[in-house]
Amino acid sequence: MKLSVASLLFAVVPAVALQVGVLRSPVSVASRSLGPRMELEAASTSEVAQAAPLSEQQLWKPDGLLSRDVVVLPHVANLLSANPALGDILRRAEFWSNETATLLEVLNVLGRWQTADQIKERSLFTPEDMNPREENIFQSATKRRYEMAQRLGSCERMGLIQNAKGLPFTDEKLAASVGLTVDDFTEIPVTDAACNVVYDALAESRSGLIPYDVTDKRRASWIKEDGSFDVTLFKIGTIKSTFVVTCSWFMFGKGNFVWILLIARGLADAAPDKFSFLNPASPEGKALWKAFAIL
Repeated sequence: MKLSVASLLFAVVPAVALQVGVLRSPVSVASRSLGPRMELEAASTSEVAQAAPLSEQQLWKPDGLLSRDVVVLPHVANLLSANPALGDILRRAEFWSNETATLLEVLNVLGRWQTADQIKERSLFTPEDMNPREENIFQSATKRRYEMAQRLGSCERMGLIQNAKGLPFTDEKLAASVGLTVDDFTEIPVTDAACNVVYDALAESRSGLIPYDVTDKRRASWIKEDGSFDVTLFKIGTIKSTFVVTCSWFMFGKGNFVWILLIARGLADAAPDKFSFLNPASPEGKALWKAFAIL
């Protein structure tokens, strides 16, 4: 029995409605609990920037450096050769990203700051003439974003990226815990990628803003009593962020289309006679799944 396109819509649309109604309801409840903070963010991002154009000295630009660019430096290569464990790769919450960092690079970032006070202010920005709803590293560097973070009493990713590069490595115990000295870390460059890896673990969510007290608490939890780094707790933070990022992608991003594909394939397998048009092996199914792939 072959069904029309109308029948296909009748089968698929209720699934989409179910997804929206059931899967998004917990998020709606959570959103209401955020109260004034979300209202402040919404009001802030809706403002039209009236600031004067930024000068070259005020502009922020990404460094573009990745872990592979750092590990080939002679000084870094020698340190990793003497202690291969420091070359272990730590990934971002968005694990598909090409931004990674070695354990050595993560320690290099952590040893340059201890509290939120050291990373909460910044002076480099990106132009305001961009869509505030578009989430990317450039949008997170605007002055509007910075001012919002200041009003909310929160650290931001860009604060860590900009400040970590200008702060000296001072944590002697952290360096000694891996058989190194403060001087060993002095010449290791701090990259945007390494800061992003650290901030993902620090956030433990998809949020780009972290209250000062939460920042201090989580940063302190990674350091054991002997001054060494608790890489397990660090990875747990990253896993929490990865879970939230992945769920958000499936429920609110392009990934939500995957649910339609799963339902369509399930119907085709459960009742091949009634839903032959959903079977990729059938003539109708080939055309339909090709359309799915394009979407």
